[in-house]
Amino acid sequence: MVAAVGGRTVKRSSGAPARPGRFPGPGELGRLASGLLGEALASDDAEAGGLRADDLLADTDSAVALLGDPAAWPAARNAVVQRYGRVGALLVVGYEGRWRRRRGLGGGPNPPALETLIDRFAALSAEGLDELLAGIERAEGLDADEESRAARRWMHATYAEAARDGTDAAHRAYMAALDAVMRQAARHLAS
Repeated sequence: MVAAVGGRTVKRSSGAPARPGRFPGPGELGRLASGLLGEALASDDAEAGGLRADDLLADTDSAVALLGDPAAWPAARNAVVQRYGRVGALLVVGYEGRWRRRRGLGGGPNPPALETLIDRFAALSAEGLDELLAGIERAEGLDADEESRAARRWMHATYAEAARDGTDAAHRAYMAALDAVMRQAARHLAS
């Protein structure tokens, strides 16, 4: 498979396996996002290979094809997940849902918060990202107000904003959120 991304032609690696075609039902988005995150972090740096996450996300119709199709190339997914972390993994899962629905392949609709994340990712603040991530957690049946979950969610939101915007303020917010999660983990280990 060959695609034009960011004005450059890039080729799918030939030996890359397609992801399974089953789209998640209720309660599975977080598990799938965690799996994508693990796969992406264990893979080569996709941006070093010429794929830019921002280019892949720039056009939602192209993103549905490049990120959502189970036979699409894994490096595209990895670029988005490596760049934006858990938020990027949720974006990929959401695009997979859109791809399946457009082809009538079943699976439930994306939760409204996930659809909003896909449509507005480029403009959302860390606070907006956090609110949508909480909505996704609630749609999954999780207690979004639980202290450690809220702290990790804020860390993921600030990480995505810092990766996307690159401002000093965004990076400081992420470092503060990471520090809070680490202190919380240390407290739990000590008890």
